[in-house]
Amino acid sequence: MPPPEIAALREKVRRRAFLVRQRAKLMAKIRFVLAYEGLKPPEGLSLFTRKGVDWLESLGLEPINCYLRLIMAFNGEIRRLSLELRRVAGLDEDVRLLMTVPGVGYYTALLVKAETGDVNRFRSGEHYCSFIGIVPSTYSSGGVTRHGDITHEGDPWLRWAYFEAAMTHVKYDTSISRSYHRIAERRGRKVALVATARRLALCCYSVLKNRRPYRAFPHGQALHNSS
Repeated sequence: MPPPEIAALREKVRRRAFLVRQRAKLMAKIRFVLAYEGLKPPEGLSLFTRKGVDWLESLGLEPINCYLRLIMAFNGEIRRLSLELRRVAGLDEDVRLLMTVPGVGYYTALLVKAETGDVNRFRSGEHYCSFIGIVPSTYSSGGVTRHGDITHEGDPWLRWAYFEAAMTHVKYDTSISRSYHRIAERRGRKVALVATARRLALCCYSVLKNRRPYRAFPHGQALHNSS
């Protein structure tokens, strides 16, 4: 069981993720109604901007208006919770350290801290990746060992966070993002994304374990220290 302060933080970051996912489902419902009615927004109009909402309301479709009212309610709750979490992030040393890793913003850093808890409970970086569920599954038969897809076992919130961070990270020009593109060319984007998520998890593990920002590590050291 996590200590009370970690448990409270964990509930808040999970609640925000839940609210964002529910809002996304409502947005998908609106797109379905538009497709069903054979309606397309004007070219260049983003549906859920102020102008986009005005256009949606002008259609006079009750299902869309209902979903919009719910989305507005979710927006308010997400905004209030995000402001609270930003304040928490600004005061937390672990979160500030994690945010030095490219691709890790305040929310991802908070989620990593909340779900990881005490990093010293993990023997190594590999143990941490196993806890997340981003290690290859292993099959042995007749003395031959084969590696398959990732296990998908472990903490689903951390796994989701690192995949989200990986997709953001590839927009940067770093050794990790360059590795992503090399792997993607040879083995496809899915494999490359898993490899990038795993490397980011190892980076975050080392940052927390060593109590030093990512940029302070010499080249490559963040991936090998304390692992």
